[in-house]
Amino acid sequence: MRLVRPMRSPFVLLSLLSLSISLPPTARAAGEFSLPVQIGPVTRSSGETRSLTFDRAILKQQSHSFDVQDGREHNVRGVSLRELLKLAKAPKAVDTALFVYSDGMQIPVRLNDKEEVDAIFIALEHGNVRDEFGPAYPLQDKAELACPKVVYGRKVTAYSIWIYPGQLASVRLVTWKLHEANLAQATRRAPDRSGWPIFIRNCQPCHGIGHQGATRGPDFLSDMEAYRRVPALAKTDVSQHPSLHEKVKGFADGTMPVLNHVSNDEIATLWRWLHSIHDGSVK
Repeated sequence: MRLVRPMRSPFVLLSLLSLSISLPPTARAAGEFSLPVQIGPVTRSSGETRSLTFDRAILKQQSHSFDVQDGREHNVRGVSLRELLKLAKAPKAVDTALFVYSDGMQIPVRLNDKEEVDAIFIALEHGNVRDEFGPAYPLQDKAELACPKVVYGRKVTAYSIWIYPGQLASVRLVTWKLHEANLAQATRRAPDRSGWPIFIRNCQPCHGIGHQGATRGPDFLSDMEAYRRVPALAKTDVSQHPSLHEKVKGFADGTMPVLNHVSNDEIATLWRWLHSIHDGSVK
């Protein structure tokens, strides 16, 4: 493994930051794999991007790992999250790893949750029964994904956000308090904070607010007006825009996960909060 540090020029650094978000990791040369790791925002540390390059000749971490995404064991080679943190030499103030996906998802992992950290392995290659490895990651009864792919090894019986991601684009190592403050910028003038914890727990991996955060789903400020015009728990017909309840519970068409663990009271609170942040947001 080779650690390539960026040049100190601000222009070069800006280019690298953009590259780490907009482009998926690729094989840089025959037998090499590159994964951008962005540092920041982090308390008492300037942001930067480090490119971790893995040479196939020394990529020895082979694992037969359970993947919650299809409930099967997979033969993979890559790096665990713990090893990635060591290789990236993250500042001590880093308390969260944010997995950024090519489709706009952003999934945070709090590093003080040891079981969650230990459950994550980043597959750079997928192998068959003959130990022939390549960049395609087949999922049973689902579309084939491209590596790098996060393999989440905890067996769950209820909803898990890790069922839904696609190809990993980069990893951001952040101080959660600072990252959350950035997400909340567009809502800071709203006196109502009741919906914020619900948003963070259930919506943040796919939805942003005021162009901050994830981009897989509609932005909660830019594209949520239609939901605000329909009562939170309303039952609608096919000619009407679905209510927030119908969308959350899977009664409306679309790619949104079914969030049965979110209560009707939480949906109603989230709906009222949407009104508040639209009325009081920073323009």
